[in-house]
Amino acid sequence: MSAPYCLAIADSAGHPVGGKAEGLRRLLDLGLPSSPAFALVGADTELSDAEFAEVLRHYEALGGGAVAVRSSALGEDSEDASFAGQYETVLNVAGADALRAAIGQCLTSARNARSAAYREARGEATDVAMTVVIQRMVDAFAAGVLFTVDPVSGRRDRLVIDAVRGLGE
Repeated sequence: MSAPYCLAIADSAGHPVGGKAEGLRRLLDLGLPSSPAFALVGADTELSDAEFAEVLRHYEALGGGAVAVRSSALGEDSEDASFAGQYETVLNVAGADALRAAIGQCLTSARNARSAAYREARGEATDVAMTVVIQRMVDAFAAGVLFTVDPVSGRRDRLVIDAVRGLGE
């Protein structure tokens, strides 16, 4: 395995970044707005001081302050599976110590009992590659999910939006 590295979401095409990061890049490719973000690729355990220094450089390029630290596993979302809620996202993370801890939570969530049981029930490998997305927080009025296939009926000619006030925690 190669050493962990960071890259801007806009530059992530062709890299193994997982579902959330890929979705963010596609939004940017379509010219749609998204808060600035970068991906930490290839980390599977606690980062060394040198690796974390690279993360901090990218974090500071975002302007520091509050960020969302989001898991983005390879194969987490597909036609056959949705890992929604299986992996960790930590919101309103500010400062180096909190950022390091939040990255650790996301990486650890790749091996938690809940996600391992889901993968095992699906007959998938118990090991998963996890990318971590660090994205500038926005002061959201509402948060939600857009389903491009109706999750109840399976109809593909219907979009379903599920939204709540606030950050959607």
